[in-house]
Amino acid sequence: MLSDPQSILITGGTSGVGLELARQLHGRGHQLAVFARSAEKLARLQDELPGISIYACELADRPSVERAWEGVAADHPGLSVLINNAAIQLTPRFLDDDFDFDGIAHETAVNFLAPAWLSYLALGLFQQSERRTAIVNISSGLAFYPKTSSAVYCATKAALHSLSQSLRYQLAGTGTAVIEAFLPVVDTPMTAGRGEGKISAAQAAAEIVEGVAHGRAEIFVGKARWIPRLARISPAIPRAILKGG
Repeated sequence: MLSDPQSILITGGTSGVGLELARQLHGRGHQLAVFARSAEKLARLQDELPGISIYACELADRPSVERAWEGVAADHPGLSVLINNAAIQLTPRFLDDDFDFDGIAHETAVNFLAPAWLSYLALGLFQQSERRTAIVNISSGLAFYPKTSSAVYCATKAALHSLSQSLRYQLAGTGTAVIEAFLPVVDTPMTAGRGEGKISAAQAAAEIVEGVAHGRAEIFVGKARWIPRLARISPAIPRAILKGG
């Protein structure tokens, strides 16, 4: 993948890892479509990266996702890569006074339902293509070993991992690959004020792009590459490390 110019859709492409993915893929000559909630940020991104297509989309809202998808399908009939990058993380614990009850549904919709919706919609287009295609899901080491806080976020990443595995089984023998990238703590607006030893969003994006280009089914970025190695020694080791993450 990515050896030739591709038409690529990125969700959450105006901030953090998504923004860096957009910059790096645009720099490689790929045609980009970007979903994000803020029309203002999308306009600024289009000024920075001439030629990209932008779509204001509320990923927690199915009709909004379907409307944005209709635009992509019309503008990019040769779309060959979907990158499900967008995610939100709410940090309060269930017993905290500021825990947001409504946030459970919103976080689940953005982090899990939207990737599932878009994967289904993209497959309708991909199955008509003679080119190699791919669904790329941006996940986290927390999909394997959750931390104490952000329980819903961790659960959505575990669900996304399970979905990715099942889709990979279903699409075996077709021209569509299912790729997962597992991130460590990345220095983005979502992690502001939290965690230490973060890698930059640019580094995370570069490792994702390299992994997709080489067709790796699973891409462990930065320190996340230690998760499967430590798990082979003893699952208790990564569980204890990530518990307090």
